[in-house]
Amino acid sequence: MSMFLRWRIFLMILVLSFAAVGYAQLPQAASCTSFPGSLKVTVSGTVSDSTGARITSATVHLMCGNQVQQARTDGQGHFTLTVPEGSYRLQVEAAGFAAYTKDLTASAHSPTADVALTVQNAANTVTVQAEAGYVANDSTLATKTDTPLLETPQSISVITRDEIDAQAPQSLNEALRYAPGLVAESEGNSSSFWSGSSLQLRGFTPAVYQDGLTDDASGNTLLDTYFYQRIEVLEGPSSVLYGQGNPAGIVNVESKRPMASAFHEVQLGFGTYGRYEGNFDFSGPLLSPHLLYRLTGVGFTEGSQTWFIHPKRLAIAPALTWVPDAKTSLTFLTNYTYNPEVGAYAPIPALGSGLPNPNGKIAVGFFPGDPNFNETKQSFLQVGDAFTRSFDHDLRIEQNLRFTGNRDYAKMIWPEGFEADNATLDRYTFIRHVSFNSILSDQRVVKTLQTGKIRQTFLAGANYTHYKEGWNWGSGDVAPINVFHPVYYLPIATPEISGSESTLVNQTGIYFQDQAALGRLRLSFAGRQDWLSYNDTSNGTVTKQDADKFTVRTGAVYLIGRGLAPYFSYATSFQPDIGLTAAGTTLPPTTGKQYEGGVKYQPEHANMLITADVYDLAQQNVGTTDPTNPNFTIPIGEIRSRGFEVQGHSSLAHRVSIVTSYAYTDSKYSRSNTTGVALNGTTESTQGKYQYGVPLNLASFWADYNLPSAFLHGLGVSAGSRFVGGSWGDNVNSFKVPGATLFDGALHYDFSSDSGPLHGARLQINASNIGNRTYVASCYATDGCYYGAKLTVYGTMRYRW
Repeated sequence: MSMFLRWRIFLMILVLSFAAVGYAQLPQAASCTSFPGSLKVTVSGTVSDSTGARITSATVHLMCGNQVQQARTDGQGHFTLTVPEGSYRLQVEAAGFAAYTKDLTASAHSPTADVALTVQNAANTVTVQAEAGYVANDSTLATKTDTPLLETPQSISVITRDEIDAQAPQSLNEALRYAPGLVAESEGNSSSFWSGSSLQLRGFTPAVYQDGLTDDASGNTLLDTYFYQRIEVLEGPSSVLYGQGNPAGIVNVESKRPMASAFHEVQLGFGTYGRYEGNFDFSGPLLSPHLLYRLTGVGFTEGSQTWFIHPKRLAIAPALTWVPDAKTSLTFLTNYTYNPEVGAYAPIPALGSGLPNPNGKIAVGFFPGDPNFNETKQSFLQVGDAFTRSFDHDLRIEQNLRFTGNRDYAKMIWPEGFEADNATLDRYTFIRHVSFNSILSDQRVVKTLQTGKIRQTFLAGANYTHYKEGWNWGSGDVAPINVFHPVYYLPIATPEISGSESTLVNQTGIYFQDQAALGRLRLSFAGRQDWLSYNDTSNGTVTKQDADKFTVRTGAVYLIGRGLAPYFSYATSFQPDIGLTAAGTTLPPTTGKQYEGGVKYQPEHANMLITADVYDLAQQNVGTTDPTNPNFTIPIGEIRSRGFEVQGHSSLAHRVSIVTSYAYTDSKYSRSNTTGVALNGTTESTQGKYQYGVPLNLASFWADYNLPSAFLHGLGVSAGSRFVGGSWGDNVNSFKVPGATLFDGALHYDFSSDSGPLHGARLQINASNIGNRTYVASCYATDGCYYGAKLTVYGTMRYRW
């Protein structure tokens, strides 16, 4: 049979499948009463089965006529919805369970809406994956309590699993491309290697967390996106609940958790640069409805637009949840990831990439290393738990614990700069062995009280962080390379280990928070005291620092009505500085403070959330060069970022989902005595200059549309555009990197309505940078620039049952 005939048969079957798909709509609520403009109230509760086991990823609807509010239960089976006072129809659906419906009245004194589902008749069971669209209603990241986003006095955005699936990102950076105000790939095509260090938020690099605990950023743990349940981005200082960190904020990855209903998924992927991927995700009860499991695995191999880079990965994430009763949940989370080849990315000179070079243009795929030498591999193990226990009288205790062990080995060739001909690039070899271990824990108590008209939620907690890292390294000489006519596969000697460093960090913090609700007013105040011990031994030289710091955050939200909620907040942060003064004393911690004000809008009868904010953020006590003793530092530096942002998330009519954002960021060295070398070779001051690599303007728009026609039901199309504005290429602003507008898209077909063997199948193809535009993502100096990612195409075939 010819290939042409096979394709004709395949297309014919595909068209016949389209015609067989039915058209379905959500049922409408019975008569109800809603009072637009009245006081907004929170309806919350849990969803469990008849044994008390919590059900995750259940879809919860509050309906009034044709108006629907929607949420999805989290990893603990909790849900939260914010609606005007009135009477509603509550409907809950979960895979493998009969739908649950009841009428309820939403008011300020309504009890929690706890729901128990019954198992559906096995003969009639249809297993589906509950979806919540692009709009999240609550997040525990900002407050560590179940607080609606509308009532959180700080800018926070949530990237749901539905949005992740639609965009099919292959790294954390790609998953954050449409996050408001965030530069996801500041190091261009190299960002997937550098991961969290390539992120920029409000002019700084945010901390990367996983399940509420700080990620192993120093060890560069590359957690696969297939393990994500959702991503939360909290903008601004966050030390009050999380301890040390710069004032940018936090990016938190929430891992997939076991589900109470049976769920099975296998996925095959293929794409540009020879990418082949296989994934699986299985979950459900294990022997007993009180014991739930989830087993998720990933394997892939691919190339890269950079020559000789061929990343590979094998990873598995077993999870187990024990739910002895409706008030107790203990989840064990583990992950083992082995990257036998990560890639050794390095910057390229500005001349020939971001700036003209008389010799020509440096190839986008240029590799400054050598395949005979470069080698990088990494593995890490994570073991942890998440525990929740509820008591009577609205009292709850929670715990998160995780151990991470990371091993990293790399042989790299690093560029130093052009010789006089602007074609010959000097280089050096570098070898490193890194061992990293961490123990992280966070324990907290939550208590809710009703005193007259005031409802208060108290939070008190303690967390402990232990890091131990060891480095061994060496460097050597290597022949230079002509960037326009490179020669590879040279004999290169591996340098001997010549240096070592070990670092030990212990941090203990205790914190408290009070959230009060009085009518339409929401007030919050939080404080935290941290004690930190830092010990570093580098080639026999010992540096010790003990620091303690108190940080605060306070905020207010006023629920005007009709979904409008203006807010204001003030927050502080701190981060240790290991520099030394001329007197031999350690520097005080770098501090941050931010004033933020804005308005949030969540229409009463639409699944939408819009946030607009302005902020004034300053990082102070930044270590700068001592003018009288250049080998030492003094804490007088300050970096100030001011800006405003607008973001919107919506999922309308169950067919259209949209994410859009704009951010203006003005980030400067407001106080500095450091200098830098300009493009023309002169030495200039950084005082009053913009930070390099921080675009003044960012904008993005992504929309996903599912066609309503019965003939094409299941077919959907997505389109997106990202604008990354121009940025300065060095810290003295001697040259600029132009901005770029990029276009992305996707086409998908879901067979979930098919009653035959195709039920549960989904085909999807994604493309990013559709115009295949060549651009420079950023530069940090004349010898350090990064090309952005060119056109990539990725296809997936998924089957669920």
